[in-house]
Amino acid sequence: MANRYLRLAAVFAFALLIGGFAQAAEKVIAYIPPGMISPFYAVSIKGAEVVAQKHGYRLRVLSPERETDYAGQVRIVEDMITEKVDGICICAINADAVSAAIRKANDANIPVVVFNGLTELPNCKVEAYVGYDQRNGGRKVADFINQKLNGKGNLAIIQGLPGYHTTEREGGIRDQIGDKYPGIKVVAAQPGDWEREKGMNAAQNMLTANPDINAFVGLSDEMALGALQAKRAAGRDDLIVCGIDGNPNALESVKEGRLDGTLYVYPHKNGSMAIDAMHEIFQGKKVDLIWEIPTEVANKTNIDSIINIKIE
Repeated sequence: MANRYLRLAAVFAFALLIGGFAQAAEKVIAYIPPGMISPFYAVSIKGAEVVAQKHGYRLRVLSPERETDYAGQVRIVEDMITEKVDGICICAINADAVSAAIRKANDANIPVVVFNGLTELPNCKVEAYVGYDQRNGGRKVADFINQKLNGKGNLAIIQGLPGYHTTEREGGIRDQIGDKYPGIKVVAAQPGDWEREKGMNAAQNMLTANPDINAFVGLSDEMALGALQAKRAAGRDDLIVCGIDGNPNALESVKEGRLDGTLYVYPHKNGSMAIDAMHEIFQGKKVDLIWEIPTEVANKTNIDSIINIKIE
């Protein structure tokens, strides 16, 4: 009988030991957006949380207060390195600044995945890039604007902060118009810094200087929704407005017939695919460098199917 109790005690102790190891082995992933002003990143976080929970990882979400604070984003990366997280997923504000921080992660053997961007960062090692082809997305937006204007009209662009996202999105729009649509003219462009109020102000300024504008493209949904406010204030019901992101509030605006369209970029997939990539890294698999997300312009013809897409 005593031997039996000893055996049971040994089994119980072993189970506790194994449970302790399992708890200690929980991997922690830092998920670092450039800011939380845009609902885009809230949706991407939800996508990341679903996959992290599925694999038993703990997600730590941290971001600077504003998308202009690249120094703050660098500090977050450095703090996560100090805390010895198991992996870092980041959407870079400033390529050069973040690359220097990623090199420190490389030195600490912490794998890094970049989300919402496919352009390789300089002088550092990134295991995978997750995002959509933003220049090609800009081309799709130009196609949509040309269709809405029946091949002729004046377009104004509300730009984001200087950097990769603005360059690629605006570049795709201008490339497509230059290549295919001689009747469309880009007559103005001003920055809105990815924010709704600044987007509204930029749209108002451009309308004042160029009252013959027929359409606005906001390079993010928040700026496009700002352009809608400028449209209403000016009494210009004829203006076409399109955004880029596919945020829930923008999709609802399309469904209500206020926003004409938005480039739907499956925002949740930036999160879910980033964690999928990190999962493969943790398993020691060979990981593809580029994880591309599809895009399509959400408009009145397809909004019902897009708005019902589940986050998974």
